[in-house]
Amino acid sequence: MRRVSPIGFRLRAVLLAGGTMAFAGVSGVLAQDAASDTDVQPFDWSVALRGQYKLDSGGGHLETILAPDASITFGAARGQTTLSTGATIAYDGALVHPDQLRLGAASRYDLDPVTTAEGTLDLTLERLRPDDPNLPANTAIGPLEFTGTADGSVTRKFGQFDVTGRLTGERFMAGPTTLNDASTIDNSHQSYWLGAAGLRVGYEVTPLVSVFVDGSETYQKFDAPSPTLLTFLDGRTTELRAGISYTQDSIVSAEASIGRAWLDYFDPGLTDAPTWVYEASLAVSPNATVNLTGTLETSLGPSATVAGDTDVDYTLTGAARYQVNPWLTLRSSASWDRTITLGTAGISSGYSFGAGLDWASSRHAVWSADYLFAHDDAPPAPATDTHTVTVGLTIKR
Repeated sequence: MRRVSPIGFRLRAVLLAGGTMAFAGVSGVLAQDAASDTDVQPFDWSVALRGQYKLDSGGGHLETILAPDASITFGAARGQTTLSTGATIAYDGALVHPDQLRLGAASRYDLDPVTTAEGTLDLTLERLRPDDPNLPANTAIGPLEFTGTADGSVTRKFGQFDVTGRLTGERFMAGPTTLNDASTIDNSHQSYWLGAAGLRVGYEVTPLVSVFVDGSETYQKFDAPSPTLLTFLDGRTTELRAGISYTQDSIVSAEASIGRAWLDYFDPGLTDAPTWVYEASLAVSPNATVNLTGTLETSLGPSATVAGDTDVDYTLTGAARYQVNPWLTLRSSASWDRTITLGTAGISSGYSFGAGLDWASSRHAVWSADYLFAHDDAPPAPATDTHTVTVGLTIKR
């Protein structure tokens, strides 16, 4: 079951690391300054070719990955829009797997000196691997999944106050799973429509410190009822948080908040679920060569393992990047996640850590090497450890 947390607008760049995929996807609406000429930036593209070896309880797996990406940026005096696309294609020695296709756009536009509008559009088509841990062990062909997300927000300053209103729409569709005996499993109960609205009001206590309150309302409508409960898991999630933020130019940006979220199922036979939610982020760049980031997120949604129950997910991620010289960059990353099923008090967790480097042999060629270790513990299944080593070459414009 795909879970959805209360959603507010987040303009985000997606980095799929570990050397498996290299893609920065941004999306949105096109905006131009009518009073000035539009400036079209050079067309950027890259093609990455990687070899990956993965070792887990099922043994070793070797595959080759091709990942082309392209983007173009339109700039104006008061706004900028970026269009991008990409794909990930893998070959395991026997079959070619078109794993993912992506299309997106992102835009930011200054309506006036105190008002800014932003928007994104992300479209992703993905084929799950037969060995995906969320699929049956006898899966022959994984399901095809489509995710389309549109976000928009407007921020306006009123003296020391700033107000941001945001809207989100999302469509998720899951195709059938094909088993080894040619039979199929219908996954239409995982497909849904989602709509969300949110409002954030902040107050600038000092030039560096601000406090804020943030509220959001999310509605989720599934295409089909749960095959176990024979009822729809449709519901409304309400979230209210209060927090504090600190910003010092481009050197430090930090934010932390705490609040409550309520998941109200529309079916009276399902148990509604409240929980505490925590959000935090940190970005530190003391100079042009060092970059440190970290995030903490909480989500609340229908359980992925227990029909009719509710899961609370906590995710902590961190990354570090150090540019040794113009040719060599060192990278590291770590993550931790924990899922609590409220009704049964069941707990699953996992963590990962990895390191890598990029070496530019020329302006247009970058060699990379990565190692990633991942541990997953989701009772009653046995805990699993996965080691992944990836090396590759990226040719870029």
